[in-house]
Amino acid sequence: MREPGQISRAPRIASHLRATLIDAHGREMAGVVTDISKSGFRVSANEPLMIGECLRVRVDRYGDYPAQIRWARGSEAGGVFLEPIALD
Repeated sequence: MREPGQISRAPRIASHLRATLIDAHGREMAGVVTDISKSGFRVSANEPLMIGECLRVRVDRYGDYPAQIRWARGSEAGGVFLEPIALD
């Protein structure tokens, strides 16, 4: 049972994946995905991300994934993938 205020989510896997974050205007910024699950991720970006922002997360070897930022604090943010991804 979850506590009030907690959000249920899939287990996360710690990672250090270099990523390119592409906003709705096609502007690219560098980032590092620090944890990931089939439904979401945590990223450290070179620029602040806005809550509600839709973007693509591009990870070499894996491809592009449409996502939306759900929380942001300084250079870190968390998001959800708009479609579940397969993890190896």
